[in-house]
Amino acid sequence: MTTRRRFVQNTALVSTALALPLHAGLLLAQAGSITYRNPILGGDHPDASPIRVGDDFYLTHSSFDYAPGLLIWHTRDLINWRPVAAALHSYHGSVWAPYLCEYQNRYYIYFPADNRLRVVHADHPTGPWSEPVDLGINAIDPAHVGENGRRFLYMAGGQMAELNADGLSVKTAPRVVFEPWPMPATSRMECTCLEAPKLLQHNGYYYLNVAEGGTGGPATSHSVISARSRHADGPWEFSPYNPVVRTRSREDRWLSVGHGRLVDTPGGKWYMTVHSYENGYRTLGRQLLLLPIEWTADGWFRVPDGITADAAIPVPVAGNGQQPLLDPSDDFTKTELGLQWGFWHEYDAARFTVGNGALTLAARGASLADSSALTTAVGGHSYTVEVDLEIEPGCECGLMLFYDPQHATGILLGPEGVGVRLANGFVPSRQQKGTTRATLRVVNDRNEVDFYFRLPGKAWQRTQESAEISGMQHNVLGGFLDVRPAIYAVGSGKATLRNFRYWPEVRVRA
Repeated sequence: MTTRRRFVQNTALVSTALALPLHAGLLLAQAGSITYRNPILGGDHPDASPIRVGDDFYLTHSSFDYAPGLLIWHTRDLINWRPVAAALHSYHGSVWAPYLCEYQNRYYIYFPADNRLRVVHADHPTGPWSEPVDLGINAIDPAHVGENGRRFLYMAGGQMAELNADGLSVKTAPRVVFEPWPMPATSRMECTCLEAPKLLQHNGYYYLNVAEGGTGGPATSHSVISARSRHADGPWEFSPYNPVVRTRSREDRWLSVGHGRLVDTPGGKWYMTVHSYENGYRTLGRQLLLLPIEWTADGWFRVPDGITADAAIPVPVAGNGQQPLLDPSDDFTKTELGLQWGFWHEYDAARFTVGNGALTLAARGASLADSSALTTAVGGHSYTVEVDLEIEPGCECGLMLFYDPQHATGILLGPEGVGVRLANGFVPSRQQKGTTRATLRVVNDRNEVDFYFRLPGKAWQRTQESAEISGMQHNVLGGFLDVRPAIYAVGSGKATLRNFRYWPEVRVRA
């Protein structure tokens, strides 16, 4: 994976506020201080679970229906994250809300797959990770905490189970130990939905964060609710600052803000990661935001007055500016598939080869529904993706904007030529029958999509069909997913792909 970097010069002599475009590498606030803007990880990276290990930070997040799963991300400044490993190398089901933690110098990820709790463990956050261990509990949103040799696992619904000393098996069955905070009667929310527990030991207390209000639905759904106790298994008292974080208006940029976990810096600053849908761009899924936290004199925490998720916020680590969003472009020169890629509902290493500038993908199934598309999550309101491809007889290969196998739109090349697949699966027309090589391009211009193709040695052509994808999101379709570029191959034979390219802009000419 490569990163496009753009920088502007910083100077300590700046004495007035400077207005710079949001895509600049370093954002300067008044008096020359360096700031960042949310999201810190654009695109669908929900339910993040960060920890600090010395001067390093690691996190993982929900991988849902894609494999490899449980990507491990690393940074040293809390704002510029890069994927460094994957904890799951095969498909184990839909993975929601994992919990990365350290206990007695060993690392654990507790996670649900198809609503059944499992755990993997390793000597280091980057692995290698063990195979999943089934804990025998049907639940979601696990969170681990230890006290005096005892280990506890919290989960959605206010439940808690005690684990055995190894953390790999259950000592006592789950029971309810925590009730929801009473949301104000004036709240417009999706549901009570007590979920997403996150735990922290600090200054003689155990702090428990939960989410309430529902992660989708109305813009003001979701929130961060906090409580504390002198013991890891309770009883719990609610924070007087609840809800600690919440979207106040459907006019805000960041909607349904919630699912918060605290992390500190080596310098003693505190922050909270949360996820959120962006107003007008729910198609991007739940993006990762970072908010500063202050501790009060009475031992609670809150977001400082005047700080909002859409503000320019001083960077956590001095001197480290914010870089542009990750670039998933791939020239396929490496012999392993990059960490930006994930297959839908499978990971079959025998199906593809990569290296020497080409990805060769064996055709699978009769349609997109059973082909196991290869996808990559991206951020940004507008972008362009394109790929060079060549197909064998009987093979159809396409470049899609993919929500799930039933809801995807894109341009394809098959035995009948070039065509556009609308989001309902209909291909209105075909052209250039008999063509086996082409470059395909998809341009997403703020949820309106155009399609282009170019035959070898020929000029670009735009198709007569275009698409609109704002409805390809959770509130309409369910699934908690996002729209992401994808490649698929169906039928027989194989497709050879070269030079997958991404630009964070609308690009209509060569």
